[in-house]
Amino acid sequence: MTPTAFIKRTTALNLPANAYCHSRIEICKVLHKLLHENSAIFAWVGDEQLFVSRILRIDESADSLVMEYGEDKSRNNLLFDQPFLIFKANYQAAHLVFKLTCPANILFNEKPALQFSLPQSLIFSQHRQNQRKPIPPHFPLNCIARNKGTLLLVSIVDISLNGMGGIISDMDSKLTVGTILSGCRVIYPNGNPIKVDLVVRNIQTITDSNGKLCKRAGVSFLQRPDEIQALINHFIYDLDPLKMSP
Repeated sequence: MTPTAFIKRTTALNLPANAYCHSRIEICKVLHKLLHENSAIFAWVGDEQLFVSRILRIDESADSLVMEYGEDKSRNNLLFDQPFLIFKANYQAAHLVFKLTCPANILFNEKPALQFSLPQSLIFSQHRQNQRKPIPPHFPLNCIARNKGTLLLVSIVDISLNGMGGIISDMDSKLTVGTILSGCRVIYPNGNPIKVDLVVRNIQTITDSNGKLCKRAGVSFLQRPDEIQALINHFIYDLDPLKMSP
């Protein structure tokens, strides 16, 4: 069974959100897909620090994979203190989770790189089908993010427990699918900023109501603070005219 069919089957049969794959053939197929698409993979290390990387090579004969070092050297050094690392990635209709062990420092194409043993299993975690709630015009919701040193202001137009959609007026922004945005702040009226880490799921160029070109980005939460649940409850209950009626 292919990974795509595996995901569809768990959805059709209404199985639990997490489904496991132990087939070495299927595991390698998924990893090769992540390699081919240059997909970002990420893990938490040390004191809740986010390590972001990409797969460079999969060597099935040596039972290993090679990935690039992250941009933060201090986080790279922490990797070798961990007995194992739980990596996550976005794969088709699911979140992908897998454990990597035995990190080693090697040279790949004459550059330092990381080598791990191939994972023994994969977990496909279904995206929950939470309906996104539109943001009312009188309740401005914004997200401040930093991408490669550039500050981005995103006007959020809808939100769910999984993620958010927003408008970026800066057409020169270099956001790409798979980009990890750490330490973002969600800003809303009369409340403290909510700190979140996000991954870009999709991005497209659209025309707004004034005929101006802009970018619309969809992001998923890497972790969902309790404050996000409270914020969504605010839209569902407090701002619903029917529920506000006496």
